[in-house]
Amino acid sequence: MTGEVQPLRRWRAERALGLKELARQAGVSHATILRIERGETLSQPRVYRKLADALGIAPLQIAEYRRLMGLDGDAVGSDR
Repeated sequence: MTGEVQPLRRWRAERALGLKELARQAGVSHATILRIERGETLSQPRVYRKLADALGIAPLQIAEYRRLMGLDGDAVGSDR
């Protein structure tokens, strides 16, 4: 599945991870994940990295999905 762009919720479901379980594994709050899934927040690149590590995907897959959906605008990739 590497390289496939899809919603965070779908990656989570494919791995049979609940919101709180992913939050625990990634070390972020479940509220943060929920807001990201709903497109309600612009997340920091470090949060993408934590989520990607927990899901076993590349961080850019999450960022690219949000960029394609118009959720992050030009903010994606600005943390170098």
